[in-house]
Amino acid sequence: MSLDAVDDHDPSQPFNLSVVDGILEEVNVTSDRSKTIEGEFTEDLTAWTSVGVLDAGSVHTVSAKAVSTDGTVTEFEQQFATQRRDGSGFGVADVTPIVEGETVGVGAPIIVFFTEDAPDRAEVEKNLTVESELGHEGAWHWISDSQVIYRTKEYWQPYQKVTFKANFEGVFLGGDTWGDENHESVMEIGASQVSHADLETHRMKVTIDGEVAKDIAISGGSGEEWEYYTATGVHLVMEKFAQKTMVSPGREEGDEGYYSTDVNWATRINASGEFVHGAPWNGSLGSANLSHGCLNASESDAEWFYGIAQRGDPVDVTGSPREMPWDNGWGFWIKSWDDWKSGSALES
Repeated sequence: MSLDAVDDHDPSQPFNLSVVDGILEEVNVTSDRSKTIEGEFTEDLTAWTSVGVLDAGSVHTVSAKAVSTDGTVTEFEQQFATQRRDGSGFGVADVTPIVEGETVGVGAPIIVFFTEDAPDRAEVEKNLTVESELGHEGAWHWISDSQVIYRTKEYWQPYQKVTFKANFEGVFLGGDTWGDENHESVMEIGASQVSHADLETHRMKVTIDGEVAKDIAISGGSGEEWEYYTATGVHLVMEKFAQKTMVSPGREEGDEGYYSTDVNWATRINASGEFVHGAPWNGSLGSANLSHGCLNASESDAEWFYGIAQRGDPVDVTGSPREMPWDNGWGFWIKSWDDWKSGSALES
């Protein structure tokens, strides 16, 4: 058997394995980055040619078996290294919500921002991996050429580590772009904390690891104006503030409907201004919806919720005619699983 690839092989060029007296029975090519290289046989099975661009600066092992015309079986193994390529600067700029020492909720996404636009979304996505200690099913969904988000089909199982990797070093990513550095981030999933806020009963039940930990009297959006309805759908905790000034969106001081109110124990659940927060002035907690769209609670209940809340905790709101857009903050669970998967560059 004869291999035309030698050390310093151009990774953008295919290579060939051929046999003179006989046929190739099998060919397996792997890289030192645990990748399998695809290829195609000729119709007469006397040659095999690689398909696609190889990783740069990588060692490849070619293993093959051939059968000669007299029935003799010959095994073959040879290695070669590909030329290195300088990275273009494309890499991972940020991963949210991964911060060392922080535990996140079971609904947490993995939001990846790149240093520049992906030259080829599919080539980039092929090199992104997410592994969890307890197993899961998940998919990537592209928001733009520079941002992609990972969501699971079901909530993460609690109390486990999830590892995200971008294996970019020496990898062809489309166009004339080669990956720069590899990236690895570890996300710690904490307790399963899922809240169900019912705007018709004016109660929010908070479950921790499947048990109701607290049943909170709330007051949701009044609906006096459309924007004052609390949106329905699965929200996720995004951030929290011990003190926060709530200002009417899109209005300036002096405008009709303008307000500026200082609140305590504010836990954000979407990007357009919905929070769970203390509202000692609201005398209708548990009986009526009178807020501007937030979930009002007593000071003590809001402080308790603030204290346990983890970024990525789901807060499922029902009972309002206003549906939350899936791209309002971290509303990614609004999308069905099939719709979410359709945002993958690899989805056929």
